[in-house]
Amino acid sequence: MNVPATVKASETDYVILDCDYDLENTSSKGLVVKWFFNNNEVAYQWIYGRHPQAAEPAAKYVDLLYRASDDPYTEYRAMKLNKPGIDLTGEYTCVISTFADERIANASMVVYATEEKFDLTCRKRTIGDKDGVEVTCMAKGLYPQPSLDISVESISEKQATKPIVTLRDDGLYDVLSRMTLLDEDLPEAAIVKCSLSIPRANYNVSRKTIYYAG
Repeated sequence: MNVPATVKASETDYVILDCDYDLENTSSKGLVVKWFFNNNEVAYQWIYGRHPQAAEPAAKYVDLLYRASDDPYTEYRAMKLNKPGIDLTGEYTCVISTFADERIANASMVVYATEEKFDLTCRKRTIGDKDGVEVTCMAKGLYPQPSLDISVESISEKQATKPIVTLRDDGLYDVLSRMTLLDEDLPEAAIVKCSLSIPRANYNVSRKTIYYAG
């Protein structure tokens, strides 16, 4: 079974999920290839001698004319998914069956979306009659759920508020985090960093700025 672990939604023209097999000495009678998505939903099915069929969420992406090989017993074993979207993220199960035998394989795929916007800002503010700064970091339009962390170089004990994660109607996530600091606790030139990541996609990016205290 050949399924890419991660796929970037906006930069991928197509992806092929392949389930290769060899009948060897097994009879081809009753040959059926089925692809299941997540909760045992049939996303794709090919019955030997017929044309393949697809169901949502794969149906709006799958190229039903794609042939993985010239062998009539394996030609429609794979799914070619054009311009894959985030709704294709999940677990895939391929089942090859005949009247005589059955084989199953599993794999997962994450279709991820990177940020539409990513900003790090520092705004001076008064904190208990003392000079300070409010650091705000925000990112919009990511998938799967991202994480966000604010840090200040040489200052380890200060913690940002727990990031606020919002799931939008389009299935993408927005995330925002804030941290307040007193000027007296900072070096003259404080290096502020915001780290954004999508753990399931091994995606990491960051922003840095310098805040001058006083």
